[in-house]
Amino acid sequence: MELKYEQYEFSPVLGWSVSRYEMFDKCKRQYYYNYYSKYITDIPAYKLHKLKSLTSVALETGNVVHDVLEAFLKRLQKSDRDIDDKRFFDYARSLAEKYFAEKTFLEIHYNYVPAIDMERVFNKVETCLTNFINGAVYAWIFMAAIRNRSNWMIEPDGYGETRLDGLKAYCKMDFLLPIDKDVYILDWKTGAKDMAKHTSQLLGYAAATNNNFNIPLSNIFPKIVYLYPVYDELEIECTKLDFPTLYKTIREQTLEMYSYCTDYHNNIPKPIDSFPMSPSQSLCKQCRFQELCFKGRADIGTSIELDW
Repeated sequence: MELKYEQYEFSPVLGWSVSRYEMFDKCKRQYYYNYYSKYITDIPAYKLHKLKSLTSVALETGNVVHDVLEAFLKRLQKSDRDIDDKRFFDYARSLAEKYFAEKTFLEIHYNYVPAIDMERVFNKVETCLTNFINGAVYAWIFMAAIRNRSNWMIEPDGYGETRLDGLKAYCKMDFLLPIDKDVYILDWKTGAKDMAKHTSQLLGYAAATNNNFNIPLSNIFPKIVYLYPVYDELEIECTKLDFPTLYKTIREQTLEMYSYCTDYHNNIPKPIDSFPMSPSQSLCKQCRFQELCFKGRADIGTSIELDW
């Protein structure tokens, strides 16, 4: 089976995604800064760009693991030789050093820590990769999935645009493996398990695969692979799940985001004052834009719980 994404003509209408709605739900003001910064005229553009480009230790550690696994899978498409452990982990360490040298971190910008503990970063990256190598999905890839490796889709280009119940949506998947008439979807996680959120994410992947490739739900097998702190999996059986409820939820969430637009067809937002700040100080401490909301407040940067 060969997979080919359907190409959609550009449209400015707002598109739903798990991550977009999650930010909208948690803090409308953060959502505005993140998605509608071009409409802000009283803050210099360079300042907004700098804040938008901030990353976090947890996020960047996850990016390193994802990109190492992407490189490994692309290499596996060309050769099924066993991993050279030393070269594998040396590559992961060099990639971590490169990424962390190039990025500006929220934890440093807001003075939560004086410096990034790179050994702690390396330890987490190596733990994730070790758990991957020792996990069941690694053996399964070599035993079953490899026979159709020429048709693997590894970190497909673009944002994963699709249509769910007729609505524009984004479902970006890490890895799709067709085997005979079936398609397996793998998504790597380096953070904590969130059953509700991740089950919805898998439902979205299945619905998008069904829509994009016209594959029956009975032939779609989505799975999240947790790599930290220990190896674990979350798999759903598509034919036993309530997709009408998923579509209803996506429609309700999309309409809710539409309601904060003056013109949702062109994704033009209402004025920024229509987007209230979250009352949660703990959420604010994880936000890249906190200094725009808390100028002059001394307590916002006094402590933080680092999710490493």
